[in-house]
Order: sequence, then C-alpha cells, then structure tokens
Amino acid sequence: MSFKPLPASEQGSLALGDSLCDLAFRDPRGKAVSLYHNRLFGWPKAIHVAATAEDAETGLRRLAAQARDFESVETYVVGVTRAAPRENAALAERLKLPFLLLSDEEGQLHRAAGMAQDAPPRTFFFDSLLRLEREISAPGDGSQADAALAHAKARFAANRPQVAGLQAPALVVPNVLDPGHCQSLIAQWERGAKLENTVSSGSQNIRGNAKSKIRSDAYLMLGSPECDELFRVLRRRLLPEVAKAFNFDVTRAEHFRIGCYDGAQGGFFAPHRDNVLALTAHRRFALTLNLNSGDYEGGYLRLPEYGTHLYAPPAGAATVFSCSLLHFVTPVTRGRRFVVVGFMWGESEQETFENSHAEMFPEGTDINRIA
Repeated sequence: MSFKPLPASEQGSLALGDSLCDLAFRDPRGKAVSLYHNRLFGWPKAIHVAATAEDAETGLRRLAAQARDFESVETYVVGVTRAAPRENAALAERLKLPFLLLSDEEGQLHRAAGMAQDAPPRTFFFDSLLRLEREISAPGDGSQADAALAHAKARFAANRPQVAGLQAPALVVPNVLDPGHCQSLIAQWERGAKLENTVSSGSQNIRGNAKSKIRSDAYLMLGSPECDELFRVLRRRLLPEVAKAFNFDVTRAEHFRIGCYDGAQGGFFAPHRDNVLALTAHRRFALTLNLNSGDYEGGYLRLPEYGTHLYAPPAGAATVFSCSLLHFVTPVTRGRRFVVVGFMWGESEQETFENSHAEMFPEGTDINRIA
C-alpha cells in the first residue's frame, strides 16, 4: 500500500499527539503547497499562525532573524495566515522571509487549532510526523519564536543524528497518550483486580510463572468504555504509522493489560516470542504503551536478535514490533514501571483467532475490531 496522508476533510480539533491533515495551503504565488511533500515532510516544524498578514509580522520578523538557528537544529519554519496569497507575497518580500509563508484562506488550520478569526497569533511545534507536539501562545512580541527555538534546540540535543548499527525493526511513536490519559490508566490499575505473573500456555489460557515473568496486570476489557477510548486514540495516532512503517492494516486487537513492573519485586519478563502457540498464532504485532517515565530504574525493553539497544520511550509513547521477534524486559531495580500491553493483527488472521478463542467469545468476536 502506498502512503497517503489524511485529507483535509478529516481534519478535526488538534490536541497534543494529533496529526495535521493534508490541508490546502497556497504559497505567495497562489500555488498549492502540501506539507506532506517529500521535501518538507519528515522534519519538525515551527508553524506561526496568524489571522492577517499584519498580525503575523512581529512573529515572522523574529523567526526570520533566527532562521539559521532553526536550520542548524533541522527544524523547518512556516508562517500561515488567512490572508490572500498576494498579501502574503507583499509581506514576505518586505521581510525577506527565508521560509514559506502560506495562505489558509478557508481557515482550516485556525479552526483545528481552536483559534477564532480575531485570535492573537500562536506558534505550533509539530514533530517529524506532523503531529502536534507543543502549542506556544506567549505574547506576540517575538517570545513565541524564542520559545519555539528553545524547544527545537532541546529536542535536537536529545535526538542528535547518529550512525545506526544493528537495529531492531521496532516502531517507536511518542505522544500517543497524553499525560492525563496515562494517569487515568494507572489509576485504573490501582483499583482493579490483578493477575500476577501470568503467561500464555499451550494447554490453558494463562498460568502463573514467576520464573518467566514478574508483573502485576489488570485487564482493560474489550467493550469497556476505557478500551473503546483507547481504540479511538490508537486509530487516530498510532495505526496510520503502523500502516506506513510495516505496510500492514491493523484491524483487530486482544484485551489489553495494564501492567506494573515493581522494583521491590524485581519485576521483569524473560526472553520470549508472542505468537508461538496455537492460542497466540493470530498475533502479528506487539504493542507497549509506556504510562510513566523518570520515576523508576531498569525495565528496559530489549530485542536481542537485532542488537543491544535498550528501549526506554517516554510516558505516552508506543513501541510496536513483530510478535515473532524475541524480546524481554530487564528487571526494574527502583520504583514502578506502568505499561499497557496488547497484541494486534489484521483480517487475514481473524479466522485463526476465532477458531482458537471460540469458547471465550460465544457471541462472536466483532468486539475486538479496532479499525
């Protein structure tokens, strides 16, 4: 399947982690411009948004003065107004802008950002996938540009380009869950019934095995409001990236588990694969959603067949990889690591799932449709 960004007609309100659709911008010559063009996509962007060319001037002037600094940290700067292309052309010429100034005459980006027609300018920082990473609404005296540059420098310092050695085919996507969602899932684990150290076995659905796994799990049951909300988030923020990275349409999922690796117990998960049994043969991709970070030590995900990397994504990030890959979680040595774990597949694997889980779903399995 070829990569196709979501059309402008599907643009909804933007929240942190949401993607910008392929909106119909025009450059100062009136030519259509897509931020998904190969020359533009794949790099972080600081986008300064204003209603009129006059409103945009202060912020754009400051951004223009910092253009080389943004370029040094591999960040594109873009200006967007609701003015006609000819008005933007006059402003761009007068300020000698070294970056794109685009017209959003229909106000699509403004509406998505929740900006009224007379709203003061704002600067939005989008990641390399064109997902909203930060909103800056400081006074329009140039401080938005300064804040955007500081953010760009910090994220570049934390993610400098480096030569890749052995690397597992794993997809890591940040900001899939927002902080509030992470905390609500941790709270659900705190109050829920727990399963201790359980793993799948060939003769029964689950069994305890503290030699293979020390993790306390609470189920996020299919059909529950909490699971439905997670499905909505994954459809919007993760599944398009899985389709692009792995050329695969995920449509189904199992019950998710909210898990806790407790440092007091040395929580860990021994090396294993997730699809070697008849009961698990339908699984194509494993999903881990980190719910917290910074308040525990250890608990790294490793995929040893493809190198020695220690995966420790920040809170809210998703890690997706093939269920055929050998993987394990190193012991947590301090604090508690919270995760949501689950398995996903497509329609071609659904019959296998139905055959092996018929007793568990006597009324049918359409409840597990994620997309």
